[in-house]
Amino acid sequence: MSREKLQRVALDGQNYRIAVVAARYNFEKVNALLESTLEALGACGVRDEDVEIFRVPGANEIPPVAATLAQTSDFDAIIALALVMAGETDHNEIITRATATALQTVGIRYDVPVINGILSVRTVEQAEARISGALARGPEFAQAAVETAQLIEQLQKRVVDNDLDGALDDLAWLDEIEDDEPFGDDDWRK
Repeated sequence: MSREKLQRVALDGQNYRIAVVAARYNFEKVNALLESTLEALGACGVRDEDVEIFRVPGANEIPPVAATLAQTSDFDAIIALALVMAGETDHNEIITRATATALQTVGIRYDVPVINGILSVRTVEQAEARISGALARGPEFAQAAVETAQLIEQLQKRVVDNDLDGALDDLAWLDEIEDDEPFGDDDWRK
């Protein structure tokens, strides 16, 4: 995970609905990450009543819940929060890679930004630095959710405008019909 911080930009999160799916595994640390994420959503203008929190057992359970939330069309963005710590086996790498791929798939399939806030760390110190220390990621996850939701909303408007322009172009032939012959030649009745 990079040691860089996301550059802050001015955001207006008013009227955006955000779902947060947070794991219960490593509860205290994930809860601290959740709190900093919620605080940052508020700083971006997202109202408390426009944020819904969904708890799941662990990181692996986040993608199917995120997919179901995306299908509801109730949310402008979804934030996934969990902490996966390295142990004696490669299980942490399997979970981290699988959930990252699944969350990207959900976002692409349903046109809803899904922010991957699943921290993958080797030590408790790394976790603490990324949860409440110098590298705190919660505010970055919140900002990414609002900024991406705004961008997707703007792009979707562009898609609709382009589709409308194309549909109107397809009807241009109607302008060529003369008013005195609304159906063209009367031969069609024969």
